[in-house]
Amino acid sequence: MTAVLDEKLVESIVGEVMHRLRPTAHPVRAAVAPTRPSPLAPQPSVTFAITDRVVTAELLASRLNGQKWAKVAICPKAVITPSAFDYLRTHKIVWHRNTAEAAPNPNKPMTHWKALIVSATPGVLQAIEHTESQAFGKQWSHELLGGVDEAISAATSAINRGEVSGLAVFADHAELIACRANRSERVNAAVVSDVQLISVLKQYMQLNLMVVRPSGRSFFELRNLLKEFGKS
Repeated sequence: MTAVLDEKLVESIVGEVMHRLRPTAHPVRAAVAPTRPSPLAPQPSVTFAITDRVVTAELLASRLNGQKWAKVAICPKAVITPSAFDYLRTHKIVWHRNTAEAAPNPNKPMTHWKALIVSATPGVLQAIEHTESQAFGKQWSHELLGGVDEAISAATSAINRGEVSGLAVFADHAELIACRANRSERVNAAVVSDVQLISVLKQYMQLNLMVVRPSGRSFFELRNLLKEFGKS
């Protein structure tokens, strides 16, 4: 009897030891490295803030560090040099003043107006900047484009998709853009040179694409065109 008990006891002890030495099964998980965005990949949903008081092309290149940011917010009182404007246009970066006025109010529906810039004269850039900062009660944005074809494609696409209430295009080839854009069913484009014509064109042809030849026009003329066009 004692021998039997001893054998059972030994078996029990050996079984317990073997159980403790047996490795615990765990689900195998592949080691996946965290995904990090490529430094050269576009980041359209992220805005890079510039807080410097003077913004130059060299400063932008240094701050952006080779990354293709789609949007840049610039200090409200910063001086933007011509070289900075050229840098933003060349790299197709949408910029705005980092002000509360420029931000949409989530509690108030905003009408969206947009400017497409092909001919980036100093007067155009100043007028756009002023319009976005003042907003005239609307939500304005802008985009720097490389040519006529790109402007026509962007304008007709935005209007056909219902993304904007109206578009203003600044380009030297104004008649060409208006003519080709009007081939799209929903586009009502016209070349505008007189601010007093805008209300008439809106009333009789539902103008939604204003094309302006900016050469030789002052900041005040261009600003007034945008202001009148942006009225409901």
